[in-house]
Amino acid sequence: MSNTAAMERISHRARRNWLLSYGDMITLLITFFIMLIIVRAGNASKIHSWVNQKISESGQELEQIIRDEGLAGITITRDTKGIHLILQAETMFDQGSAEPKPGLHPFLNVLGASIRNVSIFKLDRDPQNRSLLRELESAGYIWNTEVRIEGHTDDVPLLPGSDFRDNWELSAARAQSILKVLQKISGLPESRFAVAGYGEYHPLVENTSASNRAQNRRVEIIITASLVKTQ
Repeated sequence: MSNTAAMERISHRARRNWLLSYGDMITLLITFFIMLIIVRAGNASKIHSWVNQKISESGQELEQIIRDEGLAGITITRDTKGIHLILQAETMFDQGSAEPKPGLHPFLNVLGASIRNVSIFKLDRDPQNRSLLRELESAGYIWNTEVRIEGHTDDVPLLPGSDFRDNWELSAARAQSILKVLQKISGLPESRFAVAGYGEYHPLVENTSASNRAQNRRVEIIITASLVKTQ
């Protein structure tokens, strides 16, 4: 075998070995990134589960407080939005009015204090939760809580001479009046509150009877929490 042939064989073998090594390296990198994605997804899943757990625990706390305080007329559930409270407007407002009835203020005072005392608004008081929140903050996440007040009406048009142009305005004004009381009593920052008015456009049931319309005239309070990316 000539020296030239031997050199060509060695060169071919070197190229083949280099390609194999390069292929192994690429495979390892791909595997590494796949594992990294899986690990991050696993952590995100755990964090998501932890957030949901805290919301559910707070819902149970609030339900117990409401029961102990004897607050009737509130439907409370845990749904995809968060902790969901429904207050029937029939017992809260006079027809066409956005001002809570005078007898409703003690009720709202207790409700505001109840909201203030659920754990999602004071996680940082617990050492274990405080440590976790700091770790999440260093990773670019902050704990964000919100109390959203939503007003709803039935489909009956307002009477002539009403203070409001339509049911949209009335529902928003009712939600805002409840928000002001709850924010003041709870002492939670104003930045944690939001308000919305939906008029007759998000009914619970069809507006086909007086009893159905009474169900649709309501104020909903949605309490939720989430981790918000800051970076």
